[in-house]
Amino acid sequence: MHRRHDYDLILLDLQMPGMDGFSVMESLKALDKDSYTPVIVLTAQPDHKLRALRAGAKDFISKPFDLLEARTRIFNVLEVRMLYRKLEETVRERTAALSELASYLITVREDEKALLARELHDELGALLTVAKIDVARLRIKLRDVPALAVHLEPLDRHLDDGIAIKRRIIETLRPSGLAVSGLTQTLENLATDVGTRLNIAIQTEFDEVELTDEGQLAIYRLVQEALTNVFKYANATRVSISVRREPPVVRVRIDDNGIGFDPTALKSSTHGIAGMRFRFEKLQGSLNIDSRPGAGTRLEATVPTVLAEADASQSRRGQPERACWRARRRQRKLNRRGLAPAPTPCAGQSIRTA
Repeated sequence: MHRRHDYDLILLDLQMPGMDGFSVMESLKALDKDSYTPVIVLTAQPDHKLRALRAGAKDFISKPFDLLEARTRIFNVLEVRMLYRKLEETVRERTAALSELASYLITVREDEKALLARELHDELGALLTVAKIDVARLRIKLRDVPALAVHLEPLDRHLDDGIAIKRRIIETLRPSGLAVSGLTQTLENLATDVGTRLNIAIQTEFDEVELTDEGQLAIYRLVQEALTNVFKYANATRVSISVRREPPVVRVRIDDNGIGFDPTALKSSTHGIAGMRFRFEKLQGSLNIDSRPGAGTRLEATVPTVLAEADASQSRRGQPERACWRARRRQRKLNRRGLAPAPTPCAGQSIRTA
């Protein structure tokens, strides 16, 4: 009955025919683990009063009771209940507002990273390309002057190193491979790059899964954050990463054989894992950490398959238009520098040159 009506106050006689009041209180506690429903017990037994309070009752009324006393006790408990309900509502509103703010900040951060990545790709990439072309032209002009031409080799290598660094920074800011090659290949590339740089063995096992752009990015950022932590803190020599399709969820698991840590001892200023957890909860998924000192670490995240695939179908509708817009934007910048041939319209759209 309480489950159907969600009462604000329960008056419970501890000695009802065929029913034990203390058993009822135990059942109510099982039903109301996460809520607050005050119980006032009625009893004629002095020893039942303290027992009832220990069992969770908020007050008691002795039988035979005085009507004014009963009304006063009921009013006081109901007043506390109303204040509690108001507090619950305030907490829900504040939690919703904070969740919305956190979601907005994550979106803004990713947008800023994407903008910076595009600018590095377009502006710095164009400058480095022009420099490479200039070096090639100088090499041709200095073919007959070997003493000078030999100095172009270090410059050419430095430019290649700059291009490689630029690509790595761009991929860290905004993994372009997600849109071009998909999640599986992008994670493979990330694991290979990190494994080579850190000289550790990274084992991968990836299923082909369909996810929204947001879902793919959440998984990529989780793997990226986990590998960063392996490098900074774990002192691991082996890491395994898997993305498995396990309907009704897509499951991500990252294990390392590092030094481990106590998850309950994480400082409040450690926002990396908290941010990752929020990303997956926003997708109606979850993120769990299993670790202890000396026993390595496991991160396990899930995203609902049905939701992911439905949203992915919706998000794919705008992908050709976004890809075309990016191509047009790059084309216009190259045109302004005189580095590209006449633009080719995509999907029947005209490209305005500047």
